[in-house]
Order: sequence, then C-alpha cells, then structure tokens
Amino acid sequence: MQNEPQTRHSSVLPELRFSLSLLYVGRLLAGMKANNTEDLFDERIETVTDELVATELLHEAAVLAGDILPELPPTSTPDNNA
Repeated sequence: MQNEPQTRHSSVLPELRFSLSLLYVGRLLAGMKANNTEDLFDERIETVTDELVATELLHEAAVLAGDILPELPPTSTPDNNA
C-alpha cells in the first residue's frame, strides 16, 4: 500500500474533516429540537467545507509541484541491554 505524500497542508486536513463531521452531528442534534440554530450550523458548515476544499486543492497542487515533506525514518526503540 502506497502512502499519500505529506505536504505542509496534510496535517490540517484531518482536523478540518473532523470539524465538519462534528458540525453535521451538531446540526442533526439541533434539528431534533424545534429551534432556529440550524441556520448557524449551515453557515459554519459552508465555511468549513470551503476551507476544506481549498486546503485539499493546495495539498494536491503541492503534490503535483513536488513540494512534499521528506519522509521521516521509522522511530527505533532503544535497546534495553545498552
């Protein structure tokens, strides 16, 4: 399995995806109550979605341009006999 190349934008993507998921859950839960907070969730969902799409595009552009971070060597554990 080939790993996705890491760029300076890679670390932000999981956070944005998680935030968007939480907003959808919040909107669902707010929709269960009869109140008008859904509009607030919709606006924030749109904002986070726009930011996520922009960051994904920046990440893909960085990969295509070859602007990827160097791979870190695997972390080795110290030998207990030393």
